[in-house]
Amino acid sequence: MEQETQAPKATVSRRTFLSGAAAAGALAALGAMTGCSPKAKGEAKAETVANANAPTSQADWLGEAPQTSDADCTEILDFDVLVIGAGTSGYFAAASAAESGLKTLLIEKSTAGNSVRSSALGAVNSKQQQEHGVSIEPADIVNDMDHYALGQIDARLVRKWAENSGEAIDWYTDLMTENGMEVQLEWNMPEGTLYKEWATGHGTNGEYPSREQDVARILDAYITSFPGCEERFETPMESLIVEDGKVVGAYAKSKDGSIRINALRGVVVATGGYAYNQDMYAALQPTRLSCLGTFDAFPTCTGDGIKALMRIGAQMDAVHTSLTFNRCLLAQDQEVGDAYMTGANYGYYFFSSQPFLRVDHAGNRFHNESAPYDFVMNASSKRAVGDRFWHQIWDSNWQDDIYRLHTTGCSTICYHEGADHDAWPEMVDEWIAPEMESFVEAGYIQKADTLEELAEKIGITDKETFLATCERQNENFDNQQDPDFGKEPFRLTELRNPPFYGTVKSCGLTLCTLDGIMVNESLQPLGEDGAPIEGVYVIGNDQGGFYAGTYPNLAVGINAGRCATFGRMVGKALAEK
Repeated sequence: MEQETQAPKATVSRRTFLSGAAAAGALAALGAMTGCSPKAKGEAKAETVANANAPTSQADWLGEAPQTSDADCTEILDFDVLVIGAGTSGYFAAASAAESGLKTLLIEKSTAGNSVRSSALGAVNSKQQQEHGVSIEPADIVNDMDHYALGQIDARLVRKWAENSGEAIDWYTDLMTENGMEVQLEWNMPEGTLYKEWATGHGTNGEYPSREQDVARILDAYITSFPGCEERFETPMESLIVEDGKVVGAYAKSKDGSIRINALRGVVVATGGYAYNQDMYAALQPTRLSCLGTFDAFPTCTGDGIKALMRIGAQMDAVHTSLTFNRCLLAQDQEVGDAYMTGANYGYYFFSSQPFLRVDHAGNRFHNESAPYDFVMNASSKRAVGDRFWHQIWDSNWQDDIYRLHTTGCSTICYHEGADHDAWPEMVDEWIAPEMESFVEAGYIQKADTLEELAEKIGITDKETFLATCERQNENFDNQQDPDFGKEPFRLTELRNPPFYGTVKSCGLTLCTLDGIMVNESLQPLGEDGAPIEGVYVIGNDQGGFYAGTYPNLAVGINAGRCATFGRMVGKALAEK
């Protein structure tokens, strides 16, 4: 996110990535990287769920613990700290432990680390925020997050993030700078919004998708530069080892067989949640699944850490939550809710996060389009299964409208000073407009000279209702007031200038799950009796208690910032034991 008042460099991420990659297959075929941008679907191993809305029992998805023993092991390793999972949280934890003088092992089941999310790391009171005059009172943002969660979270965890995130992101910014990469703050927030937007996002510049692995290589080199510290890839965890009521290590699988890893100071679990475990997701989040067109998650995020912790008695968050974006486009013959079977046949459309008119299949407007990303899925979930999609409608004035609408974070699709770090001055002409037309050609968007024609093309079932809705949209624009849903006047748009555009089926895509294991303020997992389980710590998307029911994306990058902050905190805490 833009740190200086000058235009971004020519190496911004989405410029080369998306300007020529509008086709859904090209988007999905790129490497499995972190952030708002699409990830490869990979070769997911989970079996298809016959009925995604039919919950299964916990036993179905929890399964039996692997029966590994020392006798099965080809190798026994001794370390101070074992970190399981090389994503944002795991990398920060391993780096923090290693630089603190602890002999650290980082293991990951993929062939390479999943790196650190580049699109935004949320923080409070960083050096860049201070330089730009951004002042956020921790209590204010904690209460906003608690408000979104209806008080169902552990607000003490949010406060810990707010109070410690500035230091964590400053450390990361300095390390990236030393290695030729830039981290920028998005400091320019819109004024007069109904939903508070927070200048928290710190984004890593560089070409996408290579910047993700550039960061991973920097962190790999940093961690292994410390004496005795190692990384092992293609090394999935099998189970945690408990002795005398305390976690003392873990069994993992190497190419040569099982290995035992002893961890004197502690084990850190950071395996990334369970978005790609079909049985688990369908059982725990059937309503959200019914509103999805696809998943934009790492195929390796199959609940390994959560299940391993539950098998030793840890308690899972009772409020099941996903980080879901409103950016999936499907064609007329595709079904919403069949997300694991969509493959590469969808459109990943950043434009969908713009607050243009949204209507249901009958042509009715149904929510405030200026709300956080997943609110539209929540509203759509009140309709019948199979109808949980919407149509987004706009006219040819959109190129003027988007500057005024001023969305933030990775929904940014035009450049202005202090905007998202991925924005560049020519992005509308070089990416947004050509992509829109390519999605028209692909059948995900329809284009028409009249609203009547558009209604027919996108499959509206009640044309008269749709036309009345469009007329009401124009009336609200003229009056600069939205008495129906209260959208901010500066985000109202009209429908008078052909050609008119409409999405055939807009729906959600989930990036990750957010409902992991409940922890205390020391980030230790809590057992069913409420007591902490010693010897193990839980961070990242394996950790629960931070969200409830929704992802408040208007605190830009808060989830990746939480992952980074708690990773750094736990590494330092282990050194103090």
